Amino acid sequence: MKRFTLAAILLSAFGLRVWLLGYQELRGDEAFGYFFSLMRFEDIIKQTLTLQEPHPVASYFLQNVWLGWAGHSEFALRFLSAWFGVAAVALVYRLGITLRLGEVRAQAAAALMAVSPYAVWHSQDARMYSMSLALTICSTWLALEWITAAWTAGQLRRRLLGAGYLAISWLALQTHYYALFVIVAQNLFAFISTAQLSLLQTAGGGAVVASPEQRPYLRRILPWLALQIALGLLYLPWLIQAQSILGGYVGNGDSPPFLSMLTRSATAFAVGESLAVPQRWLFVAAAGLLLIMGSTRLLRGNRSSKRAALLLLLYLCTPLLATWVGSLQRPIFNERYLIASTPPFYLLIAASLPKVALPLTKLLSVKSSLFVAWLFIVVSGGMALSLYNHYTNPAFSKTIGWRDLSATLERMAAGLPVDDARMVENFPDPTLWYYYTGPVEHIVLPPAPHDADGAKREVATLGQTGRVILVVQPADNWDDSGIAQAALSMRYRLLAETQAGPWPVQIYTLPPQNLSPAHQEFQNGVKMTGVAQAPATVVPGGLLAVHLRWDLAGATLNGSEKVFVHLMGPENQLVAQSDRPLLVNSTTEFVSSYGILIPATAPAGQYHLLVGLYDPNLNGAPRVLTSDGADAVEIGVMKAGE
Repeated sequence: MKRFTLAAILLSAFGLRVWLLGYQELRGDEAFGYFFSLMRFEDIIKQTLTLQEPHPVASYFLQNVWLGWAGHSEFALRFLSAWFGVAAVALVYRLGITLRLGEVRAQAAAALMAVSPYAVWHSQDARMYSMSLALTICSTWLALEWITAAWTAGQLRRRLLGAGYLAISWLALQTHYYALFVIVAQNLFAFISTAQLSLLQTAGGGAVVASPEQRPYLRRILPWLALQIALGLLYLPWLIQAQSILGGYVGNGDSPPFLSMLTRSATAFAVGESLAVPQRWLFVAAAGLLLIMGSTRLLRGNRSSKRAALLLLLYLCTPLLATWVGSLQRPIFNERYLIASTPPFYLLIAASLPKVALPLTKLLSVKSSLFVAWLFIVVSGGMALSLYNHYTNPAFSKTIGWRDLSATLERMAAGLPVDDARMVENFPDPTLWYYYTGPVEHIVLPPAPHDADGAKREVATLGQTGRVILVVQPADNWDDSGIAQAALSMRYRLLAETQAGPWPVQIYTLPPQNLSPAHQEFQNGVKMTGVAQAPATVVPGGLLAVHLRWDLAGATLNGSEKVFVHLMGPENQLVAQSDRPLLVNSTTEFVSSYGILIPATAPAGQYHLLVGLYDPNLNGAPRVLTSDGADAVEIGVMKAGE
């Protein structure tokens, strides 16, 4: 029965972590990690140090190897995190057993970790946090096993445990710098618990005998110190290289007051971040009561229980307080940095349960047990609601429209020669280039934060590129004054603008140097002397650019004339159009560009492109006829869907 229950917990953890694993889009940090991990190992190290990347390299190394086997889909990219998330559930159970909390409590803690919305979210996020979680639990479990073995076991077991502890702890430190806080908690536990045991063993007749000859404390703590020195020496080479990163990181969070830190941490651990703020407090209060009750029960228990309480409270509080203290000088407090504190949180909550399973009738007859059961039901309900939102509610989704944006960019460049188009971002977000895998090259304008001169130089390098597609992102820290648009407008004309998800997409054009000759004259003396269009086919959902050269010499104009460009469909129906004033400047000969956004539902077949003039200020907005009496000029025939 014990194995069946544990297997069910692990299968549930696996199911929750792989369910819809590739459904939501990557967020920016995930995309950054993806591209970072594609480099060679030596380049990952070099770029980590050069770019001051605030995370060590272990997760990138592992992801590099994994993607070579599994491919590059969102599911494959996130599966490593899901695997480590399931491993964390198993390790929480193992830690609970080693702490002698009992089967019921160990399974309850594992179950809480399995369904934790906070843990599930990070298990479905292609970053190092789930890996760091599993490694720090394993490190703590091995530390506890080693300390226990140092008191009771032989040399071989101690050496094996010590080697395992060094390897896992070193990997944890190479995965996330905040793993150090867990190592600090382990050391505090080792010093305090060893001192307690030494005092007990040297006591005689109720009084403590601390003879210089015995020195039990030193005999027990020195091997642990040697283990820590070995770990420090293993980590020192990287620490020396990365010292500027640790000192120079300015943060990606905030600096909350102490009470705000506590409530935010408890909320994340209890129900995650997929609930509206007003819904959270009941569930957080229930989890807080369980935490207090579990801690109290352990502290009032026997020596083994007190020892478990000591480790779990240090394990919970040390990373929390260290992260918060570090954020007082720079804004680096963020809920995702707290993931190492989730195991003791769930183990302490589980400690509010009886150590062994009780018959239902006895359980219901004990008021305190009944109260604990109701609190567990409340917390479980909050977790279930949060998980439901995580999977189904767009308000809590990572998906913001990258796939739609990628498809829009593909349509906007479709039909053009690859070297006649460029993609432009006004902020270097790597997520777009995970989703857009087409052949068109891309640049960033400005190339550096607020670099207007650099943006002008980049635009100058575009040469005769005919179409530039700009994705406009809010980027106060990069382009807060429209630098990209200003630089492009110096050479290009804004042809059209469309919306893809939350992003405006602006399409700029540079008229070709050579237009095809056209010999059309209207009855008011306006002459159309050249035409060009791009692309040569109709792309549903795409953009058709039409360039017309006008000659107004000798024309009789009211000044209110407008040009219409109509795209007529297979059934001679109007599919799309552009309608703009004829007079754009005071010159008599000029080229105007017209953008026609084609509906995505445009049917396959043959299309005709018509151009004409009309005057909306005259009664009935009559068209201006051509010299041969036509009310429009056909300038092209195109096909769609072939």
